[in-house]
Amino acid sequence: MIRRAAVTDHPWIVETGAEAYRDLGDYTAILPSWLEQRGVLAWIDHDVSGRGRGFAMLGFYLDDPQKPPGQAKVVADLLALAILPAHQGRGIGTALLTHVLDVAERVAYSSGIPSIRLSVAENNIGAQRLYLRHGFQVVDGSTTYDKGQRALRMVRALTPVT
Repeated sequence: MIRRAAVTDHPWIVETGAEAYRDLGDYTAILPSWLEQRGVLAWIDHDVSGRGRGFAMLGFYLDDPQKPPGQAKVVADLLALAILPAHQGRGIGTALLTHVLDVAERVAYSSGIPSIRLSVAENNIGAQRLYLRHGFQVVDGSTTYDKGQRALRMVRALTPVT
C-alpha cells in the first residue's frame, strides 16, 4: 500500500535512503535537505502492519529561478526511489514508480511540465531496466555522484491528464 509520507516518516526515509545509496555518497545530508524543500513530495510503500518497504520522492522545480517571472519552466524530478533489500523483486518499485508518474501526469497539464527526469547509478542495472520499461530514455551519462560514481540521466515524456 502506498501513502503520502508525513514529517514523522522523514527519519525512516533518511535511514532507508542512506542504506540504499551508501555507495553513492552521504545521503544522510542530502535526503533531509530534499524533504524540507517546497515542491518535494514523498510516498512510502508499506505492508499491512504499517512497516515501510520502500519510498519515492518527486520534486517540482523551476528550471532557472533566475529567469524573470513567467519565463522559468517547471520541471519534474524523480529524486529518489529506494526499496529495502528484503522487499526487492516484488513489484514495489514498479508500484511506487507508477504512482509517481500518475501524480506527475496529473500536475503536468496545469503546470506545463513536458517530462520527468531522473539520475540512476550507471551500475544499477535493475533500476535502469525498470525505468526503461516505463518509457524513460537515457539522455546523458555524464553525471557523477559525490563519491565519483557515474550516473545516467534519463527522461520520459509526460502525458498530461486534462
